[in-house]
Amino acid sequence: MYPDHQRQEDASNIRDAMRHISQEASVAVDLLEAKIEDERLDGRTEAEEVRTILELIQNLSLEVSEQLDAYQGRHAR
Repeated sequence: MYPDHQRQEDASNIRDAMRHISQEASVAVDLLEAKIEDERLDGRTEAEEVRTILELIQNLSLEVSEQLDAYQGRHAR
């Protein structure tokens, strides 16, 4: 693989991971919004659902941070 092609692929992977984080955050917002609008708040259920999404986002953030460190190490001039 050519160096420039690898750099583009690495940057695209980071972009995709960031997009995934954004999508998961949107899911959490939509979930809460629906429960608020439907007045289906019990405190526990929505907290557990949002916490699960936040944990996923945290794991994804760690992964993308590692990818970004590797990207910088490989491609920084």
